[in-house]
Amino acid sequence: MIDLSLPLSWMLALRWLLLLGPVCLALVMVRVRQFSQSSQIAGLFAFLYGVAMVFVSHSFAVWMGWWHYGWDALMVNALPVDIILGGALLFGPGLYFSFPNTRPLMICLPIILGLHGTLFSSLEPLVFAGPHWFLGVLFVFSTAHLPAIYLAKWTETDTYLPYRCTLLAIMTGGIIFAVLPSLIMQAMGGAWDIFAKPAWTICLAGLALSISSLIGLSANQSLCLQGNGTPIPLDPTKRLVTTGLYAYVSNPMQLSAAMGWIILGLFLQNIWIMAASLMAWVFVQGMVRWHHRHDLLKRFPTGWPEYKQNVPEWFPRWRPWTNATATLTLSRASPHHQWIASSLRAIDHLEVQWSDKPSARYSNPDNIYCFQGSCAIAAALTHLNFASAMLGQAWLLIALPSRFLFDQMLGRKR
Repeated sequence: MIDLSLPLSWMLALRWLLLLGPVCLALVMVRVRQFSQSSQIAGLFAFLYGVAMVFVSHSFAVWMGWWHYGWDALMVNALPVDIILGGALLFGPGLYFSFPNTRPLMICLPIILGLHGTLFSSLEPLVFAGPHWFLGVLFVFSTAHLPAIYLAKWTETDTYLPYRCTLLAIMTGGIIFAVLPSLIMQAMGGAWDIFAKPAWTICLAGLALSISSLIGLSANQSLCLQGNGTPIPLDPTKRLVTTGLYAYVSNPMQLSAAMGWIILGLFLQNIWIMAASLMAWVFVQGMVRWHHRHDLLKRFPTGWPEYKQNVPEWFPRWRPWTNATATLTLSRASPHHQWIASSLRAIDHLEVQWSDKPSARYSNPDNIYCFQGSCAIAAALTHLNFASAMLGQAWLLIALPSRFLFDQMLGRKR
């Protein structure tokens, strides 16, 4: 460990270098290497992911006592804003543009061992290291920095779509539920006094946020499975998605964000966070509708106008809208399947068929992904009403990623 003893002015210069250095590095790399549009989008995604997760991971590190910062200026939630932005730029577009063909772990490992391992605990008063600071460094790199560079690499090469959608969901959730509320409370007053609240309010708020998050996460999953793309317009879907929760509401992710801000504002008793839900409405009225007119209408001229006419933007339908008839294939020998068939037989646009195979299967002409087993039953529930669709999507959010990871570990291809 190198023992530094720098004057305060030098530490202040170091703090600004941690911001201006990555800014200059990213700009120079873009200028010199002349990256393609897909590469620049990849760098932007890495930066946005970094902003969200550097903020979240450093906030967690401060809360755990792994370290704390010794400054008062340009701070949000006890974190220096310039270090958040500088870290997101460096371990995102900066290093990815500099070493586009190098494995992300090989980029980060020398920095973990070479810089953090030798200097981190000697940077007072910029940062005061706690007794387990290196554990915090590993946590930040594994949750914020490494995934950001991987996200850039996968986005540019258009590979690993499930992982990309997962990281983009984490990025969006971090910005919506951590970064923006913190900025609002920094400007208008308020604090993250979560554990000062009564236990019943914590449980109630957690349940409500789980329901609102389910809407957004299910929409993200549908765009990945059935749209073969991501929820971000810069990396769009290749197909129009009208099934799942999209059969009930056309802007489920914006609805999820607005509900989340209202719930979080009520829980923290902060009207300004509740008012942030208006941002979602403004976003839909402006950016989303512009995107619909200039992107979806052009890419899907035969399907989008009819869908938009029948599916509302904000208030979900109770019954789904669909033109296609899906097929649920069940096992004749299963009493459980017999009961399911009797419960679902009268549903519009859902045909029940029988097979000698023990596993259920769900197929839909509007989908490209067919569901098997319990996931087929969950997918069929989306044809009943909005409440049953939420239950079905909740199971799909658990079962599909678990099955995917299990197949990945066993080397199976799907």
